[in-house]
Amino acid sequence: MRRRLYWLGNIAKTRIINDILATHQSSTPVVIFDYGCGDGGDWKRVLSDYPHFRLIGYEPNESSATHARKRLQGVPAEIFTSDEIKQLDFLADYIVSFSVFEHVVHRGQFLAHAKRLLAPAGVFYLNYDDGHFRNWLDLGQADTWLPTLRTFVRTLVSRPAAAMGSYSKYQRRVDASSADRLVFEAGFRIVRTDYHNLLDLKDLAKTIPENLREEYARWWLEAEEVLNTRFRVDLVRARYGDVVNLWQQMASRTLVLNHA
Repeated sequence: MRRRLYWLGNIAKTRIINDILATHQSSTPVVIFDYGCGDGGDWKRVLSDYPHFRLIGYEPNESSATHARKRLQGVPAEIFTSDEIKQLDFLADYIVSFSVFEHVVHRGQFLAHAKRLLAPAGVFYLNYDDGHFRNWLDLGQADTWLPTLRTFVRTLVSRPAAAMGSYSKYQRRVDASSADRLVFEAGFRIVRTDYHNLLDLKDLAKTIPENLREEYARWWLEAEEVLNTRFRVDLVRARYGDVVNLWQQMASRTLVLNHA
């Protein structure tokens, strides 16, 4: 029987959870730390299906953290917020961070907390996204203009806002070489790097009927695994902060990390 898939509209997240489930097929207790958990995502379904999983979530936005607590009632999950990250004391078998790193102001500090909370044999899935920074204005589609301009302005003003102490709307492109250097400096080793969320396939996923979404996600996942294993090439010049050809059309990058 095939495993159920989760986060069907974002195949980078689907891949990470599927990897964890493939690794841990027994009923041995597992601690997962979602570092930047937002409103809880698809964890309700995961934890309902795998009751031996325990989720610890951290979300700096208190409104989102409150929403996550409500959504995850009845399953083994704890959500922390604000400065509580400094007091957290556990060892996670897995740390996942979905599309968060590009919104982190103090990236070295972010990684230092992950290093402290990851079990000696644990795995850290550090995923980041570049979609916010690819502001293509389609002159033939007026309804896209305002969201595109809004995202562009947010990127421009977020850095000076952060310098004045306002971090909530911060976003800055993650350069691949800088990310790799930071994880090395934090004491991690890169086991694998994946690229996901081919732009057209991600857009197409939004149109797939509910009864076909998992079938589509399974095909999508398999297709992108083939792209990563067979067709990845380093280009002469970086574009969007990365030399890998897949990054041009697959704006989600995941670093699979262990302790060095």
